[in-house]
Amino acid sequence: MSAQFEITKSSNFVLVKISGRIVSDEGLADALDTIDKSLAADLKAVLCDCSRLEYCNSTGLNFFVRILTRSRKVGLDCVLVNLQPSVKKLFEISKLDEIFSCFNSTDEVEAKFNKVK
Repeated sequence: MSAQFEITKSSNFVLVKISGRIVSDEGLADALDTIDKSLAADLKAVLCDCSRLEYCNSTGLNFFVRILTRSRKVGLDCVLVNLQPSVKKLFEISKLDEIFSCFNSTDEVEAKFNKVK
């Protein structure tokens, strides 16, 4: 099963819900285009909900780096929420956990960004 993306926009975030497995470029360009169209300077961050992301390889890591790069170009952060243990391990091994803000819940994200003025 390839990855599925549900991309929505709230008053504070672009929410990217990812499910399945990211092991190829299939569907990634469309997801990035949708994210690009949703980015706005009045938002706080792109929030990637990875609770249903079962697995990703280096293609998946590259996808997240591309989201981060595009987010930062408009002054936003990209945060990861609910990383599954195998995906979290990949971020740790690649040291990308030092670049991304990772949270255990959307409540933690809301609390962090509501403190930031």
